[in-house]
Amino acid sequence: MEKCCRSCMPCMKRLWDCIWPEFYYPNIARPAEIRTVSGDIRIPAPKKKPAQLYAALFDFEARSEEELTVKEGDKLSVIEKRGDYVFAKKLTGSLESGLVPANYVALVQDEFANYRWYYGNINRQKAEKLLLSPQNKTGSFLVRISESHSDEYTISARSENNVFHFRIHRSAIGAYFVSDKISFGTLDELIRYYQHNSRSLGCPLDQPCVQQGGHRG
Repeated sequence: MEKCCRSCMPCMKRLWDCIWPEFYYPNIARPAEIRTVSGDIRIPAPKKKPAQLYAALFDFEARSEEELTVKEGDKLSVIEKRGDYVFAKKLTGSLESGLVPANYVALVQDEFANYRWYYGNINRQKAEKLLLSPQNKTGSFLVRISESHSDEYTISARSENNVFHFRIHRSAIGAYFVSDKISFGTLDELIRYYQHNSRSLGCPLDQPCVQQGGHRG
């Protein structure tokens, strides 16, 4: 009857809406149900996020019972992040767990994790603060992920009391370059070239930025 009234007298839509109000139900996502052999319905528990695999970039000596002593190259399973630290478990040897400074470790899949000059995902302000600290001097430098282009990198280098930043671009074939006059197959090759040809960059790259106060960054 409703369908007939609405199709024959559409001008009375307001009346039909009062008599036969339309209901809309939001799309509510429900967990997938699994029916067992016995006929019972079971909702599977949500999958836990797998722990991420990291590598220690530097030796770190625990200073309290909560911290974990690691050696450069140790493989770690990072369970969670806690401020400036990560709670990690060793995957070899003693299999101990504890807190390690977050900037002392890097994801294993990060191909540059073993280079002392690589500081990963830190911003420009943090890089400048590190390089201008008393532990560093002219020629200290680090490489970080570009803030505006996550697939590119930036060299941050100290000269006297200033810090200069140089974008490392990627070509269509994956080569690395600062100047389009010369490109390199790997990031390491680019860094080594400018370490020996500082005039080409306009700023010396003498030694990697020194970590300070138990934190690498």
